Amino acid sequence: MRVVCPPNFVREALAQAGPVRDGLSKMLRITADLSFAELLNHQGVHLEKLTGKIDPITKKPLYSLRVTRAARVIALVDGDSLVLLSVVPDHDKAYK
Repeated sequence: MRVVCPPNFVREALAQAGPVRDGLSKMLRITADLSFAELLNHQGVHLEKLTGKIDPITKKPLYSLRVTRAARVIALVDGDSLVLLSVVPDHDKAYK
C-alpha cells in the first residue's frame, strides 16, 4: 500500500519521544510492504477502522494503526493510499 506522510505528520512524528519514533519507523516499513487487506489482519500494526469517526474534510472513515503499546497513528484510506494524519502518543486519546 502506498503510504503518504504529509509535512505536518512528519513534523509531529519527529517531535515524539525516541521509542515512539522507533515504533513509527518500524510501522512505516511494515505498512509500505503490505496491501490494505493484509494490514487489516496484521497482528503488529493492527489497522482498525474507528467506529463513527470520519475526517471532517474528506468525509472518509478514519483508521488507527499501532505504533507502540500506547501510541497510535490516525490515518485515512484514499484509493490505494494510506494517508497518515496524526500521531497520538496516548492510546485512549486515539479513540476519542
